[in-house]
Amino acid sequence: MAKKTDKMSWREAWRLNVRAIRLLNSKNRMMFPYSVIHAISDAVGPYVGIYISARLITELTTLRRWNVLLGWALAAVISTAAFFILGSLMYHFYAAKSATFWQSLTRIEDEKFMSMDYCDVEDQKVRDLSDQIAQNRNWGGWGLDSISWRFENMVNSLFGIIGAVALTIGLFLAKVPDSAGNFTILNHPLFVLLIAALMGFVVWVSPVIGGKTENIRAGFAEKARLGNRIFGHFGYLNSDEHSQVDIRMYHQERISEYYAMKEGAWFTGGVFDRLYWGKMGFLSVLRSLLNSVLRAGIYVFVCLKAWAGAFGIGQVTQYIGALSRFSDSIRNFLDSLFGLRTNAKFLKDTFELLDIPNSMYQGSLTTEKRSDRNYDVEFKHVSFKYPNTDRWVLKDVSVKFKIGTKLAVVGENGSGKSTFIKLLCRLYDPQEGEILLNGVDIRKYNYDDYIGVFSVVFQDFRLISQRLGENVAGCDEYDREKAAKCLEDAGFGERLRELPDGLDTWLYKGFDEDGILVSGGEEQKIAIARALYKNAPFIILDEPTAALDPIAEADIYQKFDEIVGDRTAVYISHRLSSCRFCQEILVFADGRIVQNGSHDRLVETDGLYKKLWYAQAQYYAEEEKNRQMEAERAAAGM
Repeated sequence: MAKKTDKMSWREAWRLNVRAIRLLNSKNRMMFPYSVIHAISDAVGPYVGIYISARLITELTTLRRWNVLLGWALAAVISTAAFFILGSLMYHFYAAKSATFWQSLTRIEDEKFMSMDYCDVEDQKVRDLSDQIAQNRNWGGWGLDSISWRFENMVNSLFGIIGAVALTIGLFLAKVPDSAGNFTILNHPLFVLLIAALMGFVVWVSPVIGGKTENIRAGFAEKARLGNRIFGHFGYLNSDEHSQVDIRMYHQERISEYYAMKEGAWFTGGVFDRLYWGKMGFLSVLRSLLNSVLRAGIYVFVCLKAWAGAFGIGQVTQYIGALSRFSDSIRNFLDSLFGLRTNAKFLKDTFELLDIPNSMYQGSLTTEKRSDRNYDVEFKHVSFKYPNTDRWVLKDVSVKFKIGTKLAVVGENGSGKSTFIKLLCRLYDPQEGEILLNGVDIRKYNYDDYIGVFSVVFQDFRLISQRLGENVAGCDEYDREKAAKCLEDAGFGERLRELPDGLDTWLYKGFDEDGILVSGGEEQKIAIARALYKNAPFIILDEPTAALDPIAEADIYQKFDEIVGDRTAVYISHRLSSCRFCQEILVFADGRIVQNGSHDRLVETDGLYKKLWYAQAQYYAEEEKNRQMEAERAAAGM
């Protein structure tokens, strides 16, 4: 990845910015056309006012004809009203489009992640790149975020330059009369060229200095990102409700202060503070000085020609106003131009992310919709390692699913259980071997069709802050009876009947202050109901109950086993309480299947499963004994 201080050609910068504008316009149509019209109106309107004001002043200081004055006054009122109406109308449309601009930016990246191969989504390099783009946006507004306003400034400045040239050309054409004596030197072409060259020098150098300042600032992007990341984490630690107890008990605010002040990028004495007191500060002062010199030169030149009799007081106001706006416009134009070039270096990061290709083969075969759920899945010598690593997570795994059976996948942490499921759901493709569905390599199936065969409750499942029924169905229009039954089957029925709004109850308080907070166990039941609602032939529980005690986990699995029906069910757990009712158990260790069989057979066989079972059995017995004692005390009214 290129450093932000690397030189970028104007051609490449232009190409990246044009691509960015096209991309943003495709997500938020008409924003840029409205922006252009608004920018033109905002640029041209003041020049019309300057021109009419100059005519009025000239008439007032010379002939004072009431009909001419009335005409110019009416022109001023009409033009002001016209530009105000046009500007307000365009700003209304532009503001309406701009209001959704941030959502458009988010949508671009979200759509990319949703369309990417899942293995790339989980790739740490991709995550680092995405985080870098976000941090550049947060600390400096770099990337796609600044395209809109830089583009609008550029258009505004361009038409400001055109308007200024139209109103100031008379300054250089107006001749000082011969009666003005030595002032006639102002008519000499070399003198005019000298003034023009001075103006050109200042209005060019000033943006160059500004661009240099931007480049220096952009060159510290890495420091800024680190400072922003530290501040973003530690600066808001106190607002994290899950951290309140730990902060209070262990005074973690002292750690926050230590790291925030240690890096100190944004504090007094930090890198940016030193920059503004140093080179960047000097360049900023130099730029302001040059602009002041240019403005003073404009005043002197215009006043000298007016003093010498080249034009009247009305033209003085016109030329000074127009030239001042000309210098500002050309400086802003070049600022925007250099800014777009600097920003293009950050756009390059964005497009690096957006251009990541999908390497997974996208098949075209339609998955057969079978009412008998007769889907045959087989792993044949499958091996897998995660991107950018050399360690095999799975090695030479071969297994065939028996249709309609209950299969448990067990093993210690890191044994390859969850990876096995991700391969089954085709979130990854194996580097070696193949996975077959009804005898066909799963890569040949249409991806969406294939994943439709599976309902999965992952161990890190997420519910969203929406209505309960929508969480279960995954959409806003759904079969309410079916959703309620799935919640009942998942063990959430009693709580559902207690809710005044039933399926319309909001979960959490993200969108509704009356939203309910559900416990971890209730979340798990809703997640299971969501898997049941999909009604897929394969249903998989990937340690979603890991936070529960072993007995409670076994109860959930037992109930779940009763409602699975004729579907093939796969249970993944590092605890073995869920295995006793499964017809087959796969025991994973170091990425391999080291044992398989029923619970009874494996317990009687020396091996890893027996070792794990007896290591946990005592805890199960103690939990069951405690539960029975609590039940007896409750029955006795204690």
